[in-house]
Amino acid sequence: MHNIDRKLILIHTFAFVMLLVTWAAGESIKSATGLPMAALYYVLHIFPGSVIFILILFEWLVRNQGILVRTPDLSWHLRLNRRLHRVYYLIMLALPPTGIVIFFEAMKSRPVYRLHSALFDLLLVLVAVNLVCMVAGKLRQQ
Repeated sequence: MHNIDRKLILIHTFAFVMLLVTWAAGESIKSATGLPMAALYYVLHIFPGSVIFILILFEWLVRNQGILVRTPDLSWHLRLNRRLHRVYYLIMLALPPTGIVIFFEAMKSRPVYRLHSALFDLLLVLVAVNLVCMVAGKLRQQ
């Protein structure tokens, strides 16, 4: 593997680990409601999520993701990668507003909480799929 490929895989793995930390802290918030540790879990949930959100938005704006160049020689894993990143951006745009609404949700069924959790779980699955496809595609090129 080329050095740049290793860096890309390392960066994406680090982002995935940050998402896992965010997810684990979010899951811990439920069990720590009303306890002093809940504040720490909120920080561990919101801070890494915000960092990833800001970095993804910055990358989206810098790379001008609105223009998709269609090249016939694009490999399957790069084509999948582009599509998955578009879905990431849409999910990342929906997570902060749904997270804020959770604080004010009055319904006992908590539909916004379920939506927020489902979106985050979907994001984790898609990132894991992307990492596996990226590594598989790079190994096939060798």
